[in-house]
Amino acid sequence: MGRVRKTTRRELSVEQRARIWERYEYGYNITAIAKHFKEPRSTVSSLINRLKKQASLDFKTKPRAPRRTRTNDRQDRALVRYATANPRVPLHVLATPSKSGLKLGKDTVRKILKVYGKAKRVPRKKPWLRGENRKRRLTWTRVEKKRKRNWNTVCWSDEATFYVGENNNVFYVTRGENEEFLEKNLKPTFKSGRTKVGVWTCFCGEDIGPLVIIPKGGTMTALRYIEVLKKYFIPFYRRMVCKYGPEVVMQEDNASWHKAGAVRKFLAKQNVKYLSWPPQSPDLTPIENLWKQIKGRIGHREQRPKNIKEMEQALREVWPQITPESLLTLNNSMPRRLDAVIKNKGGSTKY
Repeated sequence: MGRVRKTTRRELSVEQRARIWERYEYGYNITAIAKHFKEPRSTVSSLINRLKKQASLDFKTKPRAPRRTRTNDRQDRALVRYATANPRVPLHVLATPSKSGLKLGKDTVRKILKVYGKAKRVPRKKPWLRGENRKRRLTWTRVEKKRKRNWNTVCWSDEATFYVGENNNVFYVTRGENEEFLEKNLKPTFKSGRTKVGVWTCFCGEDIGPLVIIPKGGTMTALRYIEVLKKYFIPFYRRMVCKYGPEVVMQEDNASWHKAGAVRKFLAKQNVKYLSWPPQSPDLTPIENLWKQIKGRIGHREQRPKNIKEMEQALREVWPQITPESLLTLNNSMPRRLDAVIKNKGGSTKY
């Protein structure tokens, strides 16, 4: 239900007060003045009585004393310290006397937290990081920051899965309290939502690599990955070496098929240099943001794919729309990603 005003009465403006006083001085009585301005008689009477007591007429609103608060600064800080140290504690628990010394209402707790820049918010979804992996991420980030690598010489590569019928776009609808199940206010899902299409790609600098659609349900294996590397990646990698120089390296995450012995032997025979990568670090690779862009473009199409064939066609149509400028922007975000990991001591970041 929408907000409802508790009263329709408003404070009189400076001009209204002046006009009411003017009519009073002309000899009109309070009832006539209230009827003329369509204001309550008590309001007009109260205003005139206040003005009579003033030594010099002043129609401006005088400042009012601030509302008294139940808690003092010390109690507020104690409450905020506890809420910060225990972010999952609900408001009704924070309102108990053991947290601030007083029994408070939930609205009061909200206001106190707001003063200190705090509020109850939905937690972000991020992979859980083990302490050992946090240290590895932090060490790797510091080394790369000192090295000052040219990130345009990194061949970012990765696989992604696109589910048919899935729509991850965030949007809002304007509706009433009891209108949530009207068809126009729904975000529909489809029974074929578990049907998936797996793809692989790479990019380096401002150059986009080939889009490889993985057959048979999108499951990648070491043998299939070697075929992808042999047919698509190696030619692309050699072109990038000719364009950017011998410092070009390949990046890939720590998926099982990437670390397979047969894959490593194949890359070694092809003289491919690869970048060591810390565990559990999807926020450090800009290709994840590229996948998000592609999924967003597919989700905003008028006709969403309803089967594997339509999804594959949509991917082929969206892929050429990726611009060199967007790839360079992704590469240029790497220094900020490193700084974010260092600032959070190896923990998760906003990327």
